[in-house]
Amino acid sequence: MAILRFAVALVLLTVAIGGSVAPARAREPQPPRLVQRWDQLSPRERGEAFRNYERYQRLPPEQRRAVDENYDRWRQLPPEEKQRIRGNYEQYRQMSPEERRDYQQRYERWRSGR
Repeated sequence: MAILRFAVALVLLTVAIGGSVAPARAREPQPPRLVQRWDQLSPRERGEAFRNYERYQRLPPEQRRAVDENYDRWRQLPPEEKQRIRGNYEQYRQMSPEERRDYQQRYERWRSGR
């Protein structure tokens, strides 16, 4: 049951932050849809949850721990902060590949202190 709960949590997190494998322009953004049970997921969402779970299982223990900690931090955020993060992510998804590259380069420079 814990594995099932984790798989549902992964798909919820993926859906909530817009982490689809499809390109951003391939479909209209969907508002987050929160579900509590596996049977509330569509077949596509179940498949995505299962693939996420398999990917999680292949991670080294250190990386799994990091995923768990990030998920715990996400769950503790206030709803307004989650909405702000989703909005920022959606803006990023709307960028062209060139804009994303430029953004990533600026971020790496900022992060490294250059």
